[in-house]
Amino acid sequence: MARTSIRVGGIELSAAHFISEGERCERLHGHNYQLVVRIVGEVDARGMVADFRLIKDEVRRLCEGWDHRVLLPARSPRIKVASKGDQTKVVTPNGTYSFPTQDVKVLDIIETTAEELARLLCQSLTDALKSRFSRMRQVAVSVAESPRQWATVTLDL
Repeated sequence: MARTSIRVGGIELSAAHFISEGERCERLHGHNYQLVVRIVGEVDARGMVADFRLIKDEVRRLCEGWDHRVLLPARSPRIKVASKGDQTKVVTPNGTYSFPTQDVKVLDIIETTAEELARLLCQSLTDALKSRFSRMRQVAVSVAESPRQWATVTLDL
Protein backbone atom coordinates (compact mmCIF):
# COMPACT_ATOMS: atom_id res chain seq x y z
CA MET A 1 0.00 0.00 0.00
CA ALA A 2 1.27 3.47 -0.85
CA ARG A 3 2.27 5.84 1.90
CA THR A 4 1.09 9.43 1.94
CA SER A 5 2.41 12.31 4.01
CA ILE A 6 0.42 15.18 5.41
CA ARG A 7 1.75 18.37 6.96
CA VAL A 8 0.04 20.60 9.52
CA GLY A 9 1.47 24.05 10.27
CA GLY A 10 0.19 27.37 11.47
CA ILE A 11 0.70 26.47 15.12
CA GLU A 12 2.53 29.27 16.91
CA LEU A 13 3.56 30.16 20.42
CA SER A 14 5.72 32.80 22.03
CA ALA A 15 7.94 31.87 24.96
CA ALA A 16 11.15 32.80 26.73
CA HIS A 17 14.00 30.43 27.54
CA PHE A 18 17.74 30.15 28.02
CA ILE A 19 20.27 27.38 27.47
CA SER A 20 22.91 26.35 29.96
CA GLU A 21 26.27 25.70 28.33
CA GLY A 22 28.52 24.14 30.93
CA GLU A 23 29.97 26.99 32.94
CA ARG A 24 28.16 29.57 30.76
CA CYS A 25 24.47 30.24 30.63
CA GLU A 26 22.90 31.91 27.64
CA ARG A 27 20.90 35.03 28.50
CA LEU A 28 17.14 34.86 28.88
CA HIS A 29 15.48 35.60 25.52
CA GLY A 30 12.36 34.69 23.60
CA HIS A 31 11.12 33.28 20.32
CA ASN A 32 7.94 33.24 18.30
CA TYR A 33 8.06 29.48 17.77
CA GLN A 34 6.47 27.91 14.69
CA LEU A 35 5.41 24.26 15.01
CA VAL A 36 4.92 21.92 12.06
CA VAL A 37 3.75 18.30 12.18
CA ARG A 38 4.29 15.79 9.39
CA ILE A 39 2.57 12.41 9.47
CA VAL A 40 3.24 9.56 7.05
CA GLY A 41 0.83 6.67 6.70
CA GLU A 42 -1.65 4.85 4.55
CA VAL A 43 -4.86 6.55 3.44
CA ASP A 44 -7.97 5.12 5.13
CA ALA A 45 -11.42 4.41 3.65
CA ARG A 46 -12.25 8.14 3.95
CA GLY A 47 -9.20 9.03 1.85
CA MET A 48 -7.28 10.46 4.84
CA VAL A 49 -4.09 9.65 6.71
CA ALA A 50 -5.30 11.73 9.66
CA ASP A 51 -7.67 14.61 10.28
CA PHE A 52 -5.77 17.94 10.08
CA ARG A 53 -8.05 19.57 12.66
CA LEU A 54 -7.56 16.79 15.21
CA ILE A 55 -3.79 16.99 14.83
CA LYS A 56 -3.77 20.76 15.28
CA ASP A 57 -6.08 20.50 18.31
CA GLU A 58 -3.86 17.83 19.89
CA VAL A 59 -0.67 19.88 19.41
CA ARG A 60 -2.38 22.89 20.96
CA ARG A 61 -3.49 20.74 23.91
CA LEU A 62 0.04 19.39 24.39
CA CYS A 63 1.47 22.94 24.31
CA GLU A 64 -1.15 24.33 26.68
CA GLY A 65 0.62 26.50 29.20
CA TRP A 66 3.71 27.08 27.02
CA ASP A 67 2.53 30.26 25.32
CA HIS A 68 3.77 33.50 26.92
CA ARG A 69 5.69 31.60 29.59
CA VAL A 70 9.31 31.06 30.55
CA LEU A 71 10.13 27.48 29.54
CA LEU A 72 12.34 25.65 32.04
CA PRO A 73 13.95 22.19 32.00
CA ALA A 74 13.06 19.73 34.76
CA ARG A 75 15.98 17.34 34.08
CA SER A 76 18.95 19.66 33.54
CA PRO A 77 22.09 18.73 35.48
CA ARG A 78 23.11 22.43 35.49
CA ILE A 79 19.82 24.28 36.02
CA LYS A 80 17.95 23.79 39.28
CA VAL A 81 14.27 24.77 39.42
CA ALA A 82 12.30 24.99 42.66
CA SER A 83 8.85 26.47 43.27
CA LYS A 84 7.84 27.83 46.65
CA GLY A 85 4.55 29.61 47.05
CA ASP A 86 3.95 31.91 44.13
CA GLN A 87 7.64 32.13 43.10
CA THR A 88 9.85 29.79 41.09
CA LYS A 89 13.57 30.07 41.73
CA VAL A 90 15.97 29.05 38.98
CA VAL A 91 19.66 28.58 39.79
CA THR A 92 22.03 28.54 36.79
CA PRO A 93 25.83 28.42 36.46
CA ASN A 94 25.77 32.22 35.92
CA GLY A 95 23.23 33.34 38.48
CA THR A 96 19.73 33.05 39.85
CA TYR A 97 16.33 34.02 38.46
CA SER A 98 13.04 34.33 40.30
CA PHE A 99 9.80 34.22 38.33
CA PRO A 100 6.14 34.26 39.31
CA THR A 101 5.17 30.57 39.20
CA GLN A 102 2.19 31.38 36.97
CA ASP A 103 4.64 32.66 34.32
CA VAL A 104 6.74 29.47 34.00
CA LYS A 105 6.27 26.05 32.46
CA VAL A 106 8.62 23.33 33.66
CA LEU A 107 9.04 20.66 30.98
CA ASP A 108 10.37 17.10 31.20
CA ILE A 109 13.50 17.87 29.17
CA ILE A 110 17.22 18.43 29.83
CA GLU A 111 17.44 21.83 28.09
CA THR A 112 14.96 24.16 26.44
CA THR A 113 16.53 23.69 23.02
CA ALA A 114 14.46 23.44 19.85
CA GLU A 115 15.69 19.83 19.61
CA GLU A 116 14.36 18.91 23.05
CA LEU A 117 11.07 20.76 22.52
CA ALA A 118 10.60 18.89 19.21
CA ARG A 119 11.47 15.54 20.86
CA LEU A 120 9.00 16.09 23.71
CA LEU A 121 6.22 17.16 21.34
CA CYS A 122 6.89 14.37 18.85
CA GLN A 123 6.80 11.64 21.51
CA SER A 124 3.73 13.10 23.23
CA LEU A 125 1.89 13.58 19.94
CA THR A 126 2.73 10.06 18.77
CA ASP A 127 1.44 8.61 22.06
CA ALA A 128 -1.76 10.66 21.80
CA LEU A 129 -2.52 9.83 18.14
CA LYS A 130 -1.42 6.24 17.58
CA SER A 131 -4.68 4.71 18.83
CA ARG A 132 -6.79 7.12 16.72
CA PHE A 133 -4.86 6.73 13.49
CA SER A 134 -3.74 3.11 13.21
CA ARG A 135 -2.36 3.64 9.69
CA MET A 136 0.29 6.16 10.84
CA ARG A 137 3.81 4.94 10.15
CA GLN A 138 5.88 8.01 11.00
CA VAL A 139 5.44 11.24 12.95
CA ALA A 140 7.76 14.24 12.66
CA VAL A 141 7.59 17.49 14.61
CA SER A 142 9.56 20.61 13.70
CA VAL A 143 10.10 23.49 16.11
CA ALA A 144 11.36 26.67 14.44
CA GLU A 145 12.89 29.49 16.46
CA SER A 146 13.07 31.63 13.33
CA PRO A 147 12.55 31.16 9.57
CA ARG A 148 16.19 30.09 9.25
CA GLN A 149 16.67 27.73 12.21
CA TRP A 150 14.64 24.80 13.42
CA ALA A 151 14.89 21.28 14.74
CA THR A 152 12.93 18.26 13.54
CA VAL A 153 12.45 14.96 15.39
CA THR A 154 11.04 11.94 13.54
CA LEU A 155 9.63 8.76 15.11
CA ASP A 156 8.98 5.61 13.09
CA LEU A 157 6.05 3.50 14.28
